[in-house]
Amino acid sequence: AKKRRVRKPQKTVSRKCFFHEKNIEPSFSDPETLSKFLTERGKIIPKVRSGLCAKHQKKMTKAVKNARHLALLPFVVRD
Repeated sequence: AKKRRVRKPQKTVSRKCFFHEKNIEPSFSDPETLSKFLTERGKIIPKVRSGLCAKHQKKMTKAVKNARHLALLPFVVRD
């Protein structure tokens, strides 16, 4: 009989949405705020780990992609 591995749930940063707490909307013109939701390699952190609600995760993703297009955020961070 094989042993089954039980996956532990990933921890979220916070239970409340960051943008609801601060009462702001994600904007491409604010790269400092958007960079909180990127990994050190420049990837967008998923909703489960970031703790954002679905509405703000979608808006944040659009804002990050827009900021990348305007060269406010990098596409890839190289070592």
